[in-house]
Amino acid sequence: QGPFRHLTRSKPIHRSLSYLSKPKPPKKDVQDYDFVVIGGGSGGLAASKQAADLGAKVALLDFVDPSWQGNTWGLGGTCVSVGCIPKKLFHQAALLGQAAKDAPSFGWQQQQSHTHDWGALTNTVQAHIKSLNFGYRSQLISKHVDYINAMGKLLDANTIEAKTSTETKTL
Repeated sequence: QGPFRHLTRSKPIHRSLSYLSKPKPPKKDVQDYDFVVIGGGSGGLAASKQAADLGAKVALLDFVDPSWQGNTWGLGGTCVSVGCIPKKLFHQAALLGQAAKDAPSFGWQQQQSHTHDWGALTNTVQAHIKSLNFGYRSQLISKHVDYINAMGKLLDANTIEAKTSTETKTL
């Protein structure tokens, strides 16, 4: 039950990653992974997918504390969700507005004046970000990487705590 109910062993570990899996005595209520990544930004996504390609059983933990406004975001990290990507999309919108203003001096005839719809722009930017988040999640599924929307905390060299708002598991 809960966000951890889908976790199952995928495929045997590739021998080149055997050093990642150290024998441990079994503990009650513990999920066993060969490779656990904390953070779903570009580095975490790349590392988890590569390890899975090499045959490791992989979990990726990613959680964002809600902002003071209650905002959270999906996979891809700060750059994709609230940094580089939205900034570039807003910049492109500004460039398009300036190009429309400059167009008549380059021979373009405009039949009507141009206005800007801030709501349409923000909806477009948010839809693009959500499509990227969905694509990253789909890639993890296809690579058999267990995505856990939880805060990860290193307890020792071989143990990670994964904490959601409703439960805590040990990996």
